[in-house]
Amino acid sequence: MKNKYINIFSEKNVINIAAIFLATMMTGSVIADEDKANEYNTGSFSISLDNDAFLGTDRGYTNGVFFKYNSDTTTEINNESPFVLKTIGNFLALDEQSNKGWGVTIGQQIWTPVDISAPTESAHDRPYTGLLFIEGTVFEYTKDFANKYSLMFGGVGPDTFGEDSQTFVHSLIGSTQPEGWGRQIKNQTIYNLGYEGQRLLTRDSAWFNTDYDAGLSGRANIGNYQSELAVGSTFRWGQSLDESFASVGSMPGHYIDTSVLSKSRSGQFYYLAVEGRYRFQDITIDGARPKHLFDVHTEHWQATVSTGVVYYQASWGMALSVITSTPDYEEDLRDYNSTASVNVFWRA
Repeated sequence: MKNKYINIFSEKNVINIAAIFLATMMTGSVIADEDKANEYNTGSFSISLDNDAFLGTDRGYTNGVFFKYNSDTTTEINNESPFVLKTIGNFLALDEQSNKGWGVTIGQQIWTPVDISAPTESAHDRPYTGLLFIEGTVFEYTKDFANKYSLMFGGVGPDTFGEDSQTFVHSLIGSTQPEGWGRQIKNQTIYNLGYEGQRLLTRDSAWFNTDYDAGLSGRANIGNYQSELAVGSTFRWGQSLDESFASVGSMPGHYIDTSVLSKSRSGQFYYLAVEGRYRFQDITIDGARPKHLFDVHTEHWQATVSTGVVYYQASWGMALSVITSTPDYEEDLRDYNSTASVNVFWRA
């Protein structure tokens, strides 16, 4: 039977949605006062790549690619911001003294079982899943707190090009070709409304003209993609920490958040972050499949530990991260899964 799912997540339509979003957000101009002419304040464009092959594995969350644009920031959203930021910012009652901005991300993620060469599944296999999405973000930050609000819209299933992407990449590098995409999660529209808050605990001087700081974080996601509540903490050591607070996260696409670097000309730091969460459901695990022999179930209690380094100058920057998480489904035989992430960004 012909698939009746409306393919609104084709590459052409996703690009069109992104273009409309960007055009809407940039309606209105940011008016800079003469006394701010020399103040550093920039937007950024970043490309992030997550892949467990960097660590010699190929299972679970195996690949993620994210393209993100972040605006520069303003404190006066009523006078100096695009219409959408002004409207949302007033609705959220953002702090009058905070730096405020917006961002948009287009991303694709892929999950697979441990043995992708097996034509049949086992009782401990994670489902093949592809995800394609666009996410809009409004954020505010200071040197000691940050609030980030997001809305994700996208889909899972064959129309998200997960099989095409993995097959193409594996053919380029001569890796094993996946054999089980025929039983991947079915096409389904997904949405998620998210909030993340970070608060500074302490910051002080350290050795070699550096500083250290520590902060607490809390997250909440509501939707049919991944609904969860999470708390965490981050420790950093480096330079310009008061200008880059809340730039570390614990989830794919958010391991390093360049939006809160908009007013920091340069800096570098090392970090260690931990997060614990309760995940109510996960469509990449619980979603319907056209054919399968065994059911698997979301592991509700999860934790993540990540570490890495961030370095940036006025016009560019990069970050390297290694992330280790406990199993995200009950039937997983392994105690943990790891991936590495590379983030490169340009600032202008």
